[in-house]
Amino acid sequence: MTIKEILKTLCLSPSVSGDEAMAGESLRRCLAETGPELKSDALGNFIAVMNPEGSPRIMLEAHLDKIGFIITGIDEKTGFLRIDKVGGSDARVCPAQRVSVFGKRELKGVIISTPPHLAKGDSKKVTPINELAIDCGLPFSEIKDIVSLGDRAMITASFYEMGENIVCAPYLDDSAGAAVLIRAAEILKEKGSKARVELVFSSREEVGGMGAKTAAFASEAGYGIAVDVSFASAPGVKDENSAPLGSGAMIGVSPVLQRKVSDMLKKAAEENGIPHTIEVLGRSTGTDADDIVISKSGILTGLVSVPIRNMHTPVEIADVTDIESAAKLLAEFTAKID
Repeated sequence: MTIKEILKTLCLSPSVSGDEAMAGESLRRCLAETGPELKSDALGNFIAVMNPEGSPRIMLEAHLDKIGFIITGIDEKTGFLRIDKVGGSDARVCPAQRVSVFGKRELKGVIISTPPHLAKGDSKKVTPINELAIDCGLPFSEIKDIVSLGDRAMITASFYEMGENIVCAPYLDDSAGAAVLIRAAEILKEKGSKARVELVFSSREEVGGMGAKTAAFASEAGYGIAVDVSFASAPGVKDENSAPLGSGAMIGVSPVLQRKVSDMLKKAAEENGIPHTIEVLGRSTGTDADDIVISKSGILTGLVSVPIRNMHTPVEIADVTDIESAAKLLAEFTAKID
């Protein structure tokens, strides 16, 4: 599969935090050409191990879960579904969006939007997500047998190409990171790497990072690299907090991360001509790296990110060459430890 094919498969797979199991089959298809068996654990992490008896031991991690909604109520008069947010869903972009609701079967719906003619008060005020509702076009008598409280829902949007290397899709956070891991595994197989590499597609990052915590605790790795997304250059985004699309992998430098690992990543990029930028984070990283680094007695941890625009919206934008750069960086980092 090409990077675009992998991305499309992952972006369009349902995987709202705490309910990631439905994405397992999509992951298996994406990893089919690489070979490692994909297993899941008690917290919903998906883990594949390359060269189980190999050395050194490295954990490559990206979160599989996505932001979305949880059903909190069903209106008996209208059949509308009341919701609350799961993770960092942005209330500004929710009204009038198409959604999928994952009950006993998948339902299509829309988030209700009050017409501007009837809007009361300050029209610029953002309606909180817990005051919104989903209309699936079904009365209460029908929908109550399909949807239960606690079921998940997510915005549905298209995956489309905007240029030779630019793609627009929902949930590039963190389907882009997962694609980096899959592509890195392909490169490592081509190289004939003997390292024991754990590919961890973790659960629940958007609601606290519990999946990465438990996966890192169970891991036997001496090194861990978290792969996530960060901010691409755009209006309203400061240059020092972002990187241009197409500029390559973003290598994290933070007081939370071991400088040794950040330097090793930087050296691997420089020696192999891999496009990259340095992302300086003054405190914690806000990614699963913060939890991996303190697991057990500590894991040597780094952070590699892919720049995207419009984070946490249905129209996130990425450059696939940045995903390729990040994958090559992980492969060369692994080879360097070898």
